[in-house]
Amino acid sequence: MHSGLRCTESDFCEEITGAPGNTFSLVYEGDPASRVLLETPRFRLIIDMSPLCVGHLLLLPVEHYLSFAELIGEHGEELTAILTEIGSLYRHTFEQLTVLEHGSSAAMESGACISHAHLHMLPVDGHDINSLITADELPSTTLTEIGELASFGGEPYFLCGHEGKYRVFDGRRPIRSQYLRSVAGRLLGIPDPLWDYALVVRKDLLRETMARTSSWRATLTKYA
Repeated sequence: MHSGLRCTESDFCEEITGAPGNTFSLVYEGDPASRVLLETPRFRLIIDMSPLCVGHLLLLPVEHYLSFAELIGEHGEELTAILTEIGSLYRHTFEQLTVLEHGSSAAMESGACISHAHLHMLPVDGHDINSLITADELPSTTLTEIGELASFGGEPYFLCGHEGKYRVFDGRRPIRSQYLRSVAGRLLGIPDPLWDYALVVRKDLLRETMARTSSWRATLTKYA
């Protein structure tokens, strides 16, 4: 089991440690100065830099892991508690929640966009996401609880969680970059390839998301 590395190995790492010249600070130029909604010793909840829609958040570990499968054995209890608390706030604010992850591997052969583990949180129907991924003929496994994700560490996978149920799709087949963004983009009606964060930066959606989640901080401070 990978125990986590000092966060110096990705752009997320640079942003977490406050390194000058990280991508977020260059793109937003201080407006806002930060996209962090929650900080704990082990996790950060942030707004996606180019949200596919209002409410597009990312949950990521402070330490450098390639996937949540690698960390869940050691930090699964805290992760579950945070997801439960955030999930309640999220659904109250945005009505529904689906959690997505591309679990990367050291080989990086399956459409990963960023090697630092991160969960996408989106206000979309997970059943529809599952249907779109299934249509791409990716075999899947249903988990009885999120802790079972640990068995997928070291292999690329695609995770979809909705209403407390999780499916893990085999990610070993070569597939397009930013695959999960492309799937969510299709569901949201975003023309191909404008779901690509390198092509379109939706600053207005980030700022609206920040405004709509501003009341969360008081509730989430107990995890800090």
